[in-house]
Amino acid sequence: MWNDNVKVCVCHWQRGTRPRNLIVYHFHRLCTNCTFFLSSYIFFWSDLGPLILVRLYKEPPHLLPQCSWYCNYVEVTAPGGQTYRFPCYQWLEKKGPQTLSVFEGSGDKIYEQRKLELEERQEHYVWKDYAPGVPRCLDAESVDDLDKDVKYSFIKSVIFASRSKASKVELKLKGYSDSQESWEQLDDIKKVFAFNKTEVSEYVTKHWKEDEFFGYQYLNGLNPIVIQKCTKIPSNFPVVQEMVAEFLGESTTLAKELKAGRIFLVDYKILEGLPTGKNNGRPQYLAAPLCLLHLNSDQLRPIAIQLIQNPGPDNPIFLPSDSEWDWILAKTWVRNSDFHVHQTLSHLLHTHLMAETFTMATLRQLATCHPIYKLLIPHIRFTLHINTLARERLINPGGVFDLATGTGFEGLTSLLQKGTSALTYTSLCLPEDLKARGVTLMPHYYYRDDGLKIWAAVQSFVSDIVSFYYQSDGIVKGDLELQKWIDEVYKNGFLSQESSGIPSSLESVDELTAFLTMVIYTCSAQHNAVNSGQYNFGAWMPNFPSSMRQPPPTVKGKANLENYLDTIPEINTTCSIMSTLWVLSNEPGDMRRLGYYPNEHFMEEVPKQLIVAFQERLAEISKEIEERNKTLSLGYTHLYPPTIENSVSI
Repeated sequence: MWNDNVKVCVCHWQRGTRPRNLIVYHFHRLCTNCTFFLSSYIFFWSDLGPLILVRLYKEPPHLLPQCSWYCNYVEVTAPGGQTYRFPCYQWLEKKGPQTLSVFEGSGDKIYEQRKLELEERQEHYVWKDYAPGVPRCLDAESVDDLDKDVKYSFIKSVIFASRSKASKVELKLKGYSDSQESWEQLDDIKKVFAFNKTEVSEYVTKHWKEDEFFGYQYLNGLNPIVIQKCTKIPSNFPVVQEMVAEFLGESTTLAKELKAGRIFLVDYKILEGLPTGKNNGRPQYLAAPLCLLHLNSDQLRPIAIQLIQNPGPDNPIFLPSDSEWDWILAKTWVRNSDFHVHQTLSHLLHTHLMAETFTMATLRQLATCHPIYKLLIPHIRFTLHINTLARERLINPGGVFDLATGTGFEGLTSLLQKGTSALTYTSLCLPEDLKARGVTLMPHYYYRDDGLKIWAAVQSFVSDIVSFYYQSDGIVKGDLELQKWIDEVYKNGFLSQESSGIPSSLESVDELTAFLTMVIYTCSAQHNAVNSGQYNFGAWMPNFPSSMRQPPPTVKGKANLENYLDTIPEINTTCSIMSTLWVLSNEPGDMRRLGYYPNEHFMEEVPKQLIVAFQERLAEISKEIEERNKTLSLGYTHLYPPTIENSVSI
C-alpha cells in the first residue's frame, strides 16, 4: 500500500503536438513495496482560467501483483505561480486499471463529471432492509464486503481486535464465560473484570442501591433522554397521597409537588407486548414499568414503581417504604427496562442507524466537491464499518444481543419497529427535546448543560459555513444534489413518515442549518453521551442487567437475596454483555475528536478560519467542564469535547 501526497509543478510544460492551448502533464510514480506504476494526467487549458479537475490513473504492470494506493491530495503549481489543491483522501484499489477524478477545492461545478461520480457511488453503496419498518442500511453481509474508503484503518482494526480478544481470554482463564449458573453472591461479580476497574465503575458498585444514585442516572447516566416532567399522575399508575406521604413529608402533598413541577415520570410503555428471547435455552422476561420520581433539595429520588402497565391486584406499586429486597428488585426491573430502551433506541436507533442514514445519503447524493459533502465527510468516518460489524456480530440472529438479552433478536427488531414509528425530528434536536420533556430547569442536569453548549457551538459553525456557500434561500432550493440528499434521508431513514416531522425537501438557509446541526450533533456528541459510559455504568451488572430470568413479582414481601440472584443474569450472560460493553465503550485508536479535521476538504480561507473558531469554542467548553467537575464527587465527562469523536465509529 502507498499513502502519499502528489505535488506537480507545471512551469515547464510544453504543448508539443497536443491540441492548441491544452497542456498535459503525465507522470509515473513507482511504489517500491508493491512494484506498480501510478500514472496521472493533468489537463490544463492555459487561457481558460483556473484548473478544475485532475484525473489519477493507476495501472499495475503486467504480471505483477495488484496493490492499493491512497492519495491525500494533489497540489498543482501553475506557470504563473498560483497553487491549486485537489483534495482526494481516497483509495485506488480496484483490480486492473482505475481512473479517479478529483475536483478543485473551491467546489467549481462540473455537471457531467459530478453525475458520473454519483452514478458510480450509487451502484456501489446500495440500500437494503435490515428489518421491515426499520431504517434501511448498507447492503453488505460483512466488513469484508466494504472498500477501504469506509473501512477501519489498520491501527483501529488491530486495537479493536486485540481488545476484544483480550477480554474474552481473561474471562476464559477465570472460568466464568462458560458457566450457566446463578451468581452465588453479589460480590463475586466484582471478580470478573477486576483488571478493568475504573473510578466510575467503582463508584457505581458502591452506590448502586441508593435511591439518590438511581435518580442521578436519569440525568447524567447512560440514558439521560427518557425522563419527563409529570403534571398529572397517569390513570394507569394509581399513585395516591397515602402511598407517598411518608416520603414527601408533612409539609407538602403529592398534588402540591405536581403543581410545583417537582414530580417526574419515566414510562417504558414501548416495551409492552414485545416477544422475549432465550438465554442458555431458558426463557427470559420483560416488564414495561412506570417510575415516579421526586425532586427535593436538588436530589432526584424514585417514590413509586409499577412494573406492568395495567394496574390490578397482581400488579403492586412498589415504594421506598417496602422491604429492602422488594424495593431493590423493583428498581432492578426498571434498570433492566432502561437497558433495553437505551441499547435499542437511544443508542442503536437514534445514533448508529441515524448516522448510517446520513452516511449513505451523503455518499450517494453529494459529489466530493459539494460543500455539504466536505462538511459532513468527517462526521461519517468509519460508520459503515462499525454498523456492518454490529449486524454481523451483535444484532444478528445468533449474535450477542440475541443470546444474552431479554428481548432476543425478534424482540429487538420489534422494539426497533416501535421506536422508528415513534421517532421524531424534535427528539433528535436537543433544545427542542429538552423543552418537550419539561426538563429545561432541572438542577444538576449536566447532560443538558454540556449538550446545549456543544449544540450551540455546532450550530454557530454550521450556520457560518452554510451562509458562506448559500447566500439565499433560492440557492438552497435550487441545489439538486442537496434536495436529493434530504429526500433520500426522509425515505430511507424515516421511511417517508410525515409524522416524524423530518423534511423531504429543504426550502431555506435556516432550515438547512438546523438540519445539519442535528446531523453533526447526532453523529458526534449525542453518540458519545449514550455510548462512552456503557462499561462504567454496566460493569456492576445489577445496575444494568441485560435480562431477567424470573417474571416480575406479583406480590410484595417475598423478595430476598437468594431469589434476586436467581432473577438477574447468570454468570456467562453477565460475562458476554460486560465483555461487549468493555469493547464498545473504549475508543480503539485512530480517533479524530470533534472539530478537528486533518483531511483538508475546504480550500478557501473563510471555512478554514471558521474551523479554527469552532475548535476554540470547544476548548472553552472543555475548560468550563473541567472546572465544574472539580466540585463533583462524580464528574460528568460524557460530553467532554476532547473525548467526543467526530463520527459514530465504535
